[in-house]
Amino acid sequence: MLRLKGDYLAIVTLAFGEIIRSVIINLQFTGGPSGLKGTPQDSNFLWAFALVMITLFCVQNLTDSRHGRAIMSIRDNRIAAESCGIDVNRFKLLTFTLAAAFAGVAGVLYGHNFSILNASTFDYNLSIEILVMVVLGGMGSIRGSIIAATVITVLPEALRFLSDYRMLIYAVVLIALMLFNQSENLSAFKSRLRISKLFTGVKTNGR
Repeated sequence: MLRLKGDYLAIVTLAFGEIIRSVIINLQFTGGPSGLKGTPQDSNFLWAFALVMITLFCVQNLTDSRHGRAIMSIRDNRIAAESCGIDVNRFKLLTFTLAAAFAGVAGVLYGHNFSILNASTFDYNLSIEILVMVVLGGMGSIRGSIIAATVITVLPEALRFLSDYRMLIYAVVLIALMLFNQSENLSAFKSRLRISKLFTGVKTNGR
């Protein structure tokens, strides 16, 4: 996996997730196909909100740190990052480890919200849904990912009254949002917003 990049890396990580799910289903101490039962239901909205805030704080500080800039340079141009002396494999492992740690925290919250925890819940479709959240929100945009995750989570429930047409409308809305996200007008607006923030920072530093 450390030798791959782009779409190939995404495909391999999705396949690796399927392998782990299949292994967990066939283990006895995880409850097998029936899953774990009797999990204490002691997670609530306050716990979730507090941990989301902590996660955002950690991710934002990582992005602004030296390690975060190295990770973003690998994302933008791996060859240029290697030419600057950045250990690509080391920072890839760091990224995988941090992502797995945050996913583990989310899994603990999820597990303590239901009395039954089954590995079959975390299937290929859920991985694709999470990937859609990131793509729809914009690669590298924390704010956009939060908005996209909220929309994708709330939209199916809001369309429940439409019964048979609910998933069709859900898919059409997602396609429309992705097309709008790739439109030239939105890209120009984001560019103007970034430039305005840059000039604001220059004025602040000048004072």
